Amino acid sequence: MKYLLKVLTILLIIFFSLKIIIHVVDKGHNVEYTIGNFDIQEELKVGKTDNYYFDIKADNFKLNFQIDKNYNKANKIINKLMYKEIDSYKCILPVFKNNQILTDIMCINNNTITYYHDIKNSKIDDFAKELKKVGYNKEKFQDNGQAKELSNMQTIYENNLVTNHYLAFENYKGVTLVNGKINNIKLFDNDIYTKQVSAFFDKYYIVADYNQEYTFKKFYIVNLINGNIKEIRTYDEISFDSIIEGIVGNDIYIFDKDAEVQYKLSLKYETVEKTSEIKYYDGNWHSMSVSEALSGKIFDNYHSNDINGYDKVNEYGNYYYLYKKSGNDYLVYRADKQNPEVLTYLFTTTDMNSVLYLKDYIYYKNGNTLYYYFDNGIRKVIQYTELEFNNDILFGAYIK
Repeated sequence: MKYLLKVLTILLIIFFSLKIIIHVVDKGHNVEYTIGNFDIQEELKVGKTDNYYFDIKADNFKLNFQIDKNYNKANKIINKLMYKEIDSYKCILPVFKNNQILTDIMCINNNTITYYHDIKNSKIDDFAKELKKVGYNKEKFQDNGQAKELSNMQTIYENNLVTNHYLAFENYKGVTLVNGKINNIKLFDNDIYTKQVSAFFDKYYIVADYNQEYTFKKFYIVNLINGNIKEIRTYDEISFDSIIEGIVGNDIYIFDKDAEVQYKLSLKYETVEKTSEIKYYDGNWHSMSVSEALSGKIFDNYHSNDINGYDKVNEYGNYYYLYKKSGNDYLVYRADKQNPEVLTYLFTTTDMNSVLYLKDYIYYKNGNTLYYYFDNGIRKVIQYTELEFNNDILFGAYIK
């Protein structure tokens, strides 16, 4: 009896060990299933965060989307699909395991998905009310930010701030840090309205010494988390008629238009050196002519040529981000790499070059307000009147 018990114990240990090993090495799955008239293709990619991709099809209906959610590698995680055709829209709400609502109502028209929080339609309002029975709450996807006036120029929406996000924006004497509290870091004696030699990268704000008049030999490096300031000095006098061309790795590339020289500032080694040739980066390195550099050409780390017909196409994570000019604004869409012909409208910006991708969040400027987009919609963060009048003001964000 003792022998049988010992053997059984060993077999159970082996069984559960194998289950643990299989679970650890599991890289995901690709399954198909049906709910009502809808065929669902579900693909799980396992990484630091589990990513589920869904392709949902029915007669004259096709929609795809992704979620980042840990369901312990479970499959067939959509339990219900609530669907209704309303005017020119076909609207759907997936209900996931444990009756969780993870996305807003998605309405598709002409191969473009628009979330309910961006649609004004009384009939869709009625559909949203019906969905309360499955746990849908539209308040979760709306901006209920509470404004707190900091000055006659600045307003902050404190309850929209993300706890582990460290935000910053330039002011005329330095930089303002935002994380629960406001910290104005003074760097310059006088107001500096235009700072071409400045950038945000990772947890740092990098700016030339604008206390000087025509040239400088020092950069200030401000830590966005604690506000600490350090200096990186150069051997050469660098003209203020210079630009930050871009950032690759931990290196910041600056072009001095007067001297026609490109410099590389290394945050890792805290050095500034001339490059052997003028270079350009768009995912790959290329030689750049002096005339291109003088024209103000800057790096585009997210550049993509995979999709045409837009003012700008970026590639970040699992998506393409597409910018289309509309009047004085840019409409921003997202397309899944696995099915790029279906677009999702995200937000509108007045400056397509003032958009910051930060993991699952996108920070962007629209008029005089800084917003972020995430899966639950759009939130106001900071309103700053100078943003509308001065396009040279930069902002940055860092996740700790």
